[in-house]
Amino acid sequence: MELKRASSAIIGAGLAAIAACQTAGGAQRPAVLASSDPETMAKVKAVLSDALGTARIELGAGDPTQTPSITVLPRPPSAYEGMSTAMPTTFDIVLSGGRCLLLRRDTAAAYELRGVACRPLPR
Repeated sequence: MELKRASSAIIGAGLAAIAACQTAGGAQRPAVLASSDPETMAKVKAVLSDALGTARIELGAGDPTQTPSITVLPRPPSAYEGMSTAMPTTFDIVLSGGRCLLLRRDTAAAYELRGVACRPLPR
């Protein structure tokens, strides 16, 4: 009986937490950058640099004004490395509560793009 009550309480708390997250953050919608001018891209790279803890940011192929994701390439192997197993890191661009965010795919961590305009993808 105790186990049943405890599991019911845990499930109830989990559902309440999910509902709170959805209402507090608002719905997330895929988006693209409104511009890829040098100033905008410098702001995006600064956020990516902080997110990845590295000063050097090299973006992969793609146009973030057309595609709702940005890929950061791994650092190239050094002269002493034959091959590298490093993989690119991908971030999805979303609008949430009027804010433009980058969501890291492998960790789901969110990073706000302050001062960067985004537009929602057409449905």
